[in-house]
Amino acid sequence: MAHSDASQPPSSGSEPTPVITQPVVIRQGGHGVALVFAALIVAGAVIYAVNQVTQQRQEKAPMPLTSEQVQQGLERVKGLAEKALQQPN
Repeated sequence: MAHSDASQPPSSGSEPTPVITQPVVIRQGGHGVALVFAALIVAGAVIYAVNQVTQQRQEKAPMPLTSEQVQQGLERVKGLAEKALQQPN
């Protein structure tokens, strides 16, 4: 009985030839492109977060008062205090 299969060498005698399979190799990596891409995403997220925090702080910061505004406020409080003292309970 002759074998016509070219992938197996002809066997001598009645011993079966062992079948050798190559291991499956999964390559990982990609020259660091994915790592660079992930670093860019993280850097963008950090910049966005810093901008959001800065913007919120600016919105919550009190407006600077001028000396005229302080003087007007004191005069209002003084006037309200005088009215309160003049009114009977």
